[in-house]
Order: sequence, then structure tokens, then C-alpha cells
Amino acid sequence: MSMTSQTQRWLDSTLKMLGCVKDLTHSKCKAPVKEELASALHGALVHISKLIEEVRRLTEESAELEEKLEESMETSVHLSQASGETLVLQQKLLDSQETVVQLQKQLLDSKEEQLRAVTTSVKTSVQETVKEEFKTYSSVVKSGQQQRTPVTPTNIVSVVKKVVEEEDRSRNIMVFGLVEGESEDLVKKVGDVMEKIGEKPRMEVCRVGKAKDGKPRPVKITLSSSLNVSQILSKSRRLGETALYKTVFLSPDRSYEQRAEHRTLVVDLKRRKTAEPNKRHFIRNGTVNSVEKTAAQL
Repeated sequence: MSMTSQTQRWLDSTLKMLGCVKDLTHSKCKAPVKEELASALHGALVHISKLIEEVRRLTEESAELEEKLEESMETSVHLSQASGETLVLQQKLLDSQETVVQLQKQLLDSKEEQLRAVTTSVKTSVQETVKEEFKTYSSVVKSGQQQRTPVTPTNIVSVVKKVVEEEDRSRNIMVFGLVEGESEDLVKKVGDVMEKIGEKPRMEVCRVGKAKDGKPRPVKITLSSSLNVSQILSKSRRLGETALYKTVFLSPDRSYEQRAEHRTLVVDLKRRKTAEPNKRHFIRNGTVNSVEKTAAQL
């Protein structure tokens, strides 16, 4: 039963005890005796005490409700902030995923370009080799001699393999004289060399050969195309102008036969430099060339 109902019941009971009809006006109530007044006063005090206790309880409940409301509002603010941070993180994740997709697309485009280049080179080389083989066969038939190099599937496979290897090497650069360490960051080392000549290509790097005491192994750099190789090699002489990389030099990735031919050219180059010191000697297109030095070079 609510406090309002209890109060109304107490008031009705007191009025009845005092002989009052509707209200507390003296004219409508009988003259109360001392016992009735004492009883009514006692009842009033008891009822007031209950009211005070009820007010205290309601005040405490109100305070608790206010604390819970404040906590609820703080939680709401935190949830709102967390929601905002979640949205920011979701956007960053979407941006990162978009970046990854773009990089994957660039990688696929690069691989497709390399595949087309290899396919074209293989087709051209095979066609040229087959034509040469058929020319040889035709000339042999006409001359009545025995055919020396028959066109067979094995020969064609050998030609294709050679062309593919040449295509792979055309995208490589060899670095000689780069100091080697036990736990080296090879990508950074090669990147620093590239920066010295004004290049910053996408590349794969690795050491090749067996380790020898006191002698660093060569580094093989694989680039995305042979055009990048030509561009970097054309700037490689700049390394000789720096104190840090004066003993580091770059060269194409040559086959065993090409290395043997190049060693012969180097021997000839050294001989000419000794015999003709007033000329500038250099290797170009598979031959040793000599030109007169300019006034600035003398």
C-alpha cells in the first residue's frame, strides 16, 4: 500500500475518532476528551515518523538513481568514443586493403609484362633458329653433303631453354666488391648503392657462390625488366667517384661463355692501357676501343 493511501486512512480514522464529519473545523467536530486528543496526537507522531522514514528512503533511492544515471551517461560517452574509434580503424583497414589490392594489381601487371616479353623473345628466337636450321638443311641437301645439325625436338627444346636463361639474365645485375657481414641487411646495403647513382628500383637481392675468407661474395640483383638494368649500368661509373664505393662495381649477369670472352677482353684492355697510356681505352659491344684523351683527361 502506498504512503498516500496510508495517510488518507489515518486521516479518516482520526476524524472519525474526533467526531468530525468532513474536515477539522471546530464547529463540525464534537468536543474531544483528553484521551482522544492524546490518542490522536500519538497517532499523528507515529504517522509523521513513518513519513519521515519514507522520505529518507526515497531520498536514498533518488541518490542511487542519480549515481546510476551518471554512470550510464559516462558509459554512453565511452561507447560513443569507442564507436568513433572503431569507425576510424575500419576506415584505416579499408584503406590498407585498397593499397594491398593496388600493389597486387601492379605486381600482376609487371608479371604479365615479363611473361609477354619472354614469350616474344622465345618465339622470335625459336623462329630464327628453326629458319637457320632449315637453311642449313636445304644447303646440305643441295650440296649433297650430310646434314650436320638436324632440326629435332631436342634441339628446339635446347634453344628455348637457352633463350629463357638469356631472358632471365637480362634482368639481373651482378655487384662485386660489396662488403659482406654475418648478419647483414643486404637489401639496405644494395639500396644504399643504388641511391648513390640516383636509382631506387624494386628489386630482389641475394649473395651467390661459396664464401671465401676475406673476399665478399658477389650479389645478384633481379629487376623487373632489362630496361632497368641498362639504365642502372649506364650510371654505374659514378660509384668510382665516391670514397665509400670506389671498389664496388656493377656488371651484367653473364653466362659462362660470356664471362670467358669478357676476361679475354679485360686482358686486352689492360695490355692496351700499358702500351698506350695517352689514350682512353674501354670495352663496348664486345670489343676493346681506344680513343685519344681530351685535354681535361691528360
